[in-house]
Amino acid sequence: MEQQYYKEYSKFLLVTDCVVFCFKDNQLNVLLVKKDSEPSKGEWSLPTAFVNENESVDNTVRRALAAKTGLEDIFIEQVRCFGDLNRDPYARVVSIMYYALINIQLYDEKLNKRNDAKWFPVKELPVMMYDQNEMVEAAIKRMRYRTMEKPVGLRMLPPLFTISQLHKLVEAIEDKLRDKRNFRKVVEEAYYIEKTDKIDKSGSKRGAALYRFNQRLYQHYLKHKL
Repeated sequence: MEQQYYKEYSKFLLVTDCVVFCFKDNQLNVLLVKKDSEPSKGEWSLPTAFVNENESVDNTVRRALAAKTGLEDIFIEQVRCFGDLNRDPYARVVSIMYYALINIQLYDEKLNKRNDAKWFPVKELPVMMYDQNEMVEAAIKRMRYRTMEKPVGLRMLPPLFTISQLHKLVEAIEDKLRDKRNFRKVVEEAYYIEKTDKIDKSGSKRGAALYRFNQRLYQHYLKHKL
């Protein structure tokens, strides 16, 4: 005879919301999509998906991101749960919130039209449904904390980048200015960020040296740091 465990407990809906960041036009941007169904049809929203009975919450996020970005291998991190009783006026819905980091060069802008999506600078976000603006604030706070621990923000840059690009990215993440000379010194001392023999000449004839993140050297750095 089948045992009916937990039958005395109520059932409710579980969703994932994801704050997708990219570095575009020297700013942090967030991907929003317009809701195509009720409730809140036509309003801007973070990529949201209901968790199916046969999938993990991580897989739910990855499924939603693949549909909205066309990318499979995306860095994600779970941030927190949003479960206030009245966060959704239509049903009891609990959201597990994540953030994701993508390289904008890998993103197909044609998807914006297909998905009715748009990249918004974090300082120009519209008012979104329910508690999603609060989710963005929580995601930024977590990402800033993570970038002090490890170089996760580099996932928003191409594999080869200039010190100027890295400098602008860090300023965007931290939302404060960094002295260029001191920043260059810090980068040069971080030996897991290595200089290559390639030059970026897109900004000037002389060009700028291109750097890359070396995962092997970074693991060596962590081993000796600990």
